[in-house]
Amino acid sequence: MPGEENLILTRIEDNVGIITLNRPDKLNALNWELAEALLSTLLEWRDNDEVRTILLSGSGRAFCAGGDVDWIAGEGDRPLPGTSDPTRLIPRSQRKTPGGPLFEAVRLIVTIDKPVIAAIHGAAVGAGLSYALACDRRFGDATTKMSAIFTNVGVAPDCGISYFLPRIVGLPNALMMVETGKMFKAEECKEIGLLDELVAEGQAFTTALAYAKELAQRASVAVDMARRMIHKAAAGATLDEILDYEGIAGVIVASTADAKEGTMSFVEKRKPVFRGV
Repeated sequence: MPGEENLILTRIEDNVGIITLNRPDKLNALNWELAEALLSTLLEWRDNDEVRTILLSGSGRAFCAGGDVDWIAGEGDRPLPGTSDPTRLIPRSQRKTPGGPLFEAVRLIVTIDKPVIAAIHGAAVGAGLSYALACDRRFGDATTKMSAIFTNVGVAPDCGISYFLPRIVGLPNALMMVETGKMFKAEECKEIGLLDELVAEGQAFTTALAYAKELAQRASVAVDMARRMIHKAAAGATLDEILDYEGIAGVIVASTADAKEGTMSFVEKRKPVFRGV
């Protein structure tokens, strides 16, 4: 919204790029401007070799309460195709991709070629759930609650939730979630697979950051290429395609300094010191 500042907070710590959604008064609900800020940071960090892993979190009482309903209703300063008065001028690019940066941020979380970890407290619902599910791993605490809440407010699922849900919780559960908009408490989230790790209240960020730092100290080119191969397989690549890609990726990774360090440290029976190159 016009006048809002610091919609995200960012810092780099021990090769981990930390992004905090920062609309705490709105439970970090996504609007166009917040999504643009998130997308801009992801694009910048994609090519920043100092950042080897990314941690996504939310400020205040929630991870992300989904799309900003005031904006989605079409009454805000930025019009939205389908809900705003059709006589309002909408940019041509937005007419072709109504979700704009909200959708592109999800795409980049997956394709950025760096592990992205979610630290979740409070609500992660709607588009906020989509962003969480796009991440490599999700850490939550006792306050976490998750829902594919879209139909509760009469809107269709978006931000990739239709892609991620059946892959993570299975088809029947995905159908149930989008059809009912049921809210899942923390233990239920862990049981159904929405959360990978459930930790003590207030510890989601600390635990997720420790995990992200651990990944950041590994051979990052090897980690990134391995991540890319898993995503290709999950998206439906055939065995022949994966075997061919593994061969190509193997040659790429073998040319790195970290590959040399990894093999030599094994031979010399010492802990490797990877530099991410």
